[in-house]
Order: sequence, then C-alpha cells, then structure tokens
Amino acid sequence: MTLLRIVSIDAPLDRPGLLEAAMGLVRRALGVGLLADRDPIERLDLALIQSIAREASTAGVGQDAAVALINRRPGGTSERLETLIVRLDGALADSPMPARELRELLRVYDYDGLAGLVGTSVPSLRRYGAGTRTVPDAIADRIHLVALVTSDLAGSYNEFGLRRWWERPRVVLGGRSPRAALGSGWTSDGEDAAAVAALAASLVGSDRASVVSDRASVVSDRAS
Repeated sequence: MTLLRIVSIDAPLDRPGLLEAAMGLVRRALGVGLLADRDPIERLDLALIQSIAREASTAGVGQDAAVALINRRPGGTSERLETLIVRLDGALADSPMPARELRELLRVYDYDGLAGLVGTSVPSLRRYGAGTRTVPDAIADRIHLVALVTSDLAGSYNEFGLRRWWERPRVVLGGRSPRAALGSGWTSDGEDAAAVAALAASLVGSDRASVVSDRASVVSDRAS
C-alpha cells in the first residue's frame, strides 16, 4: 500500500472541515486502489485531490463530483469544495471495485488471510486477482468492506498492525476479534459487519464514525 505521511498541506485544504474531508478522501482512495504504485504521499493539495477524481472518473465512480473537482477553477468557495470532496468520498464508499481493491489488499494481506476474510478459496482468489475469473457479487461486496476497513485503519497502523487488528479480541464486539465477528457467509449490511466497520471508523474521527454509525442503525432497524 502506498505510504501516506503528510508533511505539508496547501491552501485551501488547510482549513477546518476541508482538511478532514480531504484526508478522508485520500485514505479512502488508497484503500480502494486509486492511488496504487505511487511514491510516499507527503503533500496534501488540490493536485492530489484532482488526481483521485480523475481515477474515480476513469473507474466510472462519482462522475458528477469527480468532473466538478477536475474542472474546478480558482475562486470557488471552500464550502463547495468540501461538498464535492465528501460526495466523491461517499461514492467511493458505495461502489465496489474488486479488481482495484484486490490488487491493493494483496499488498497488505497474504492469500490465505484474505481468502479467509472474504469467504472464498485461495485458488479462486488467485483467479480473481489475475482477472481470469469474474468476482461474484457476494465476494465483491466482502472485498469492498475489507478495503474500506483497511483504508480507515491505515492511518493508525502499519501493514503488520493491519493484519493483527483482525485477530485481536475487542470489547465492543463482545470479546470477539473482528475476523471472528464476521464469521462466514457475511454481507456488508449485516449487523456484525457494520460493527466491525464502525470500530475501524472510530479510529479516524467522529465524522467518519458517525456516518458508519448511521448506516449501522439502518441495518439494525431493518433487522428489527
């Protein structure tokens, strides 16, 4: 996974609100494979945000927000910029891209570990990664959630820590590890998956965590 170690932040992204939104989008883009094979990212600026927008547009995700960011001209309001960044972040969160996500996840997890997380066999995962077999929707859904969780964790853990995170028991998961909480045959809209995602999001900040919490509440309401 491309290393994120921001040492400089250019205006206007250094403003409160914009900074959080921009960092959230960068983390998300890393997790879903839109910033693969880059040198360590040390500068947060509009050029980086626009490069993410171009990759998202190429992948057919968040087109309206992506195009508006790509074509942004000086003089726009910070509120409008923040809105566009948040919209693109949300589109990435809602749009599985299994081919890109698999390539990125396999930089962090080995085949055995990732196959167990997403509920498939190692030979099948290798075929999905090589592009010789289409990823089934159920597996794409699980790959996407693992990618989103990994993107939230990446700001707090190195690759070794990311792998360990899934195995450590957590009080908020009833003493289970995230891997054990997911179990088998899980879906991203299940209660346990929502709890795992919320746990990861809580490490990022209140804004991201509140969004995941809202989604978890919807899942809970549907189940009741």
